Amino acid sequence: MILLSDYFGDWYEHIDAVDARKENAEKLLDACSELEALGRADGMVFPVNPQTSCQIAGQTYGGFRPQACKQGAPHSAHKEGLAVDIYDPEDEIDEWCLANQNLLERCGIYIEDPKYTPRWSHWSIRRPSSGNRVFLP
Repeated sequence: MILLSDYFGDWYEHIDAVDARKENAEKLLDACSELEALGRADGMVFPVNPQTSCQIAGQTYGGFRPQACKQGAPHSAHKEGLAVDIYDPEDEIDEWCLANQNLLERCGIYIEDPKYTPRWSHWSIRRPSSGNRVFLP
């Protein structure tokens, strides 16, 4: 389970980490927790990223991103507290998500197409403009 403090990391007190974005992140992490529990019940393993000491992928920008971050568009889902990159070194989580899209829907999660997310799984509670549960970046 990812904690709010993990999600915001060094930016927890940042000027961009306003209450509305923290509220978004709480909803996101609740949905992620629900999907993770369903995955674990199905035998999935959610490894800890040695770089972040939690399940967030990457080294710095897998959770919240300040508006000035060059990674991602202005007001992207990460910058609004609506998306997180889950550490997935063997791409098994993405594979499980593709096979269980009904559970993604149940939890209100959309994922980026796994062919664009090697070694991580992008989970968001923001409906993409395509409306697809699995969407192109």
